[in-house]
Amino acid sequence: MMWALMLVFALAVGAAGGYVWGAPRRRAIDSFARRSRVLYELAEGDLDNVALELEQLAETEPGDATVFLALGALDRRRGRVDRAKAIHRTVLASAALPAEQRVAALVGLGRDLLAQGNERAAVGALVRAISLAPRSVATLESLAMALEHAGAWERAAAAWERHEKLVEGRRRRESRQGRGHALAGQASVALADGDERKARKLAERAIELAPDSGHVWTVRARVESAAGDRELAIEGWQRAWEATPAAAGILAPEAWRWASANGPVEDLLERMLATLRATASSELVVALSEFVARQHPDQAAAALERVAAGSASATLALVRQRLARGQRDGAREAAMREVEAPPLICGRCGAAAPKFKFRCDHCGAWDSLANRGTMHAGFQVPSLVRGAP
Repeated sequence: MMWALMLVFALAVGAAGGYVWGAPRRRAIDSFARRSRVLYELAEGDLDNVALELEQLAETEPGDATVFLALGALDRRRGRVDRAKAIHRTVLASAALPAEQRVAALVGLGRDLLAQGNERAAVGALVRAISLAPRSVATLESLAMALEHAGAWERAAAAWERHEKLVEGRRRRESRQGRGHALAGQASVALADGDERKARKLAERAIELAPDSGHVWTVRARVESAAGDRELAIEGWQRAWEATPAAAGILAPEAWRWASANGPVEDLLERMLATLRATASSELVVALSEFVARQHPDQAAAALERVAAGSASATLALVRQRLARGQRDGAREAAMREVEAPPLICGRCGAAAPKFKFRCDHCGAWDSLANRGTMHAGFQVPSLVRGAP
């Protein structure tokens, strides 16, 4: 009887010991599996499920600051900026927070404040992060963007220059472009202060750093227009509207006002005609044709005719031009023409679709097709992990 009791006791002790020894391992295995699932769902773009998994991880592992930092970053992406800001401030309140995670929390807080338009506070948080990690690439990039939003162009250019020295390849090119934008901002400030010589030097350097930027070419055009160099100004206006067709509705009238006041209308018209012949952008054609039609109505109408099939605004401009010239039959014909729908694009893989389907033929995503013109930067599609085959 005694031996039986001792055996039962030994088995109980062994089971308890095994549980005490194995429970943490099981929790660690479950945590690892959940984190792996989070990574997969994040790669699939399923932000709602990722947020749910992170919230459950935060409940089971309240001492893991990394989980809270990830949840804060995800909340900012989902538009829940106030909660993201509260999470980052809660993480920063921990006195025992390691330096690396404190830097990450400050960067996250800075990005939250920047998303809310509080540039000054964002710069403050990011400067604190830089003081703790002066060679952090992500921190420098965020600080440079915050300084740009705050209009601190000189400090932004310095931050981009430091960033450029720490990265390579594509990111280095992006750093150079960022510095070019910052220098263009400095040039605008110098131009407003009446220092045309400084503005010109800054604009020239900005062009060297970001030669494909519509913003930089716009600044260059404004600087040369103020300085009185007609040839460089006209080149700048043309490069600006060709680099950013969506801004042509702003740039073309500004260039026309300058040319009308200073004389080179014919030269500007030649540039507009050259662009009209080459471009396929309906926004650019509509903006330029308004001015070209004053002296070259046939060429303006031909350009509008070329893009009207896929653009309602081009069709409307063509109707107005024909009515202004007394071509009522031609205007009626253009007005009755069926305008093709904008091309459909998959919001997940970017593949074009000839007609609407509920599922993308290229990647298999459901409900992901949208018109190119209506798709926005935050467009997300349902993930395949929700049961789609």
